[in-house]
Amino acid sequence: MRRILLIVSAPVIAIAIISSAGKAQEPVRQDLHSTARQTKPLKPAPEPVDKPIQTTPILEPNDQMARAITSLSTQISVLTDELKKLRRETERNAGMMELLLNEDRLARVEDKIQAAHDYKAQLDAREQDFLRRQKNIQVEVVMRGGLRRDEAEAAIRAELQRGLEDTRNQQLTYQQRITELNEQATKLRARIEKLKKKMEGVDEEK
Repeated sequence: MRRILLIVSAPVIAIAIISSAGKAQEPVRQDLHSTARQTKPLKPAPEPVDKPIQTTPILEPNDQMARAITSLSTQISVLTDELKKLRRETERNAGMMELLLNEDRLARVEDKIQAAHDYKAQLDAREQDFLRRQKNIQVEVVMRGGLRRDEAEAAIRAELQRGLEDTRNQQLTYQQRITELNEQATKLRARIEKLKKKMEGVDEEK
């Protein structure tokens, strides 16, 4: 009898346990559903935007060589221009110095020419004086006096002749000197003119 009761009551007890377990789980499910309804879905956070980082491009060896050659060529061109400018300045300074020296030489030569002409004019006047005195030899004899007129006249004629010859020799010397000085002056004037034109050309190149 007791065995039959156990067999009959076992299913009832199992049903009761299952029923109470289901009731106990219902609030949890309700809470989960309510929590799911109350919680709004979160938007995914935007990914951080990385700022572009400026980096120096890595050049190939050929590119590096090309850039080095270009830079060197530019430097050579600048240096060449500077050398040309320096050469023009040097030529201009040298030309100016030579021009000043030649102008100074020309001035001194012209002074010598003028002095030679002045002295030559004095020689010409002296020659004319000797010629005049030779024509008036008798006046010379009277002015000097003397016991022997013939001897005195001969001595005076010889003296005047020597003075005349010496004067004419000096005239020839100074005439030749004037000719040489004029040639020097002509060459110097030509050189000065050439230097002036050269200087004008250098100034125009600037």
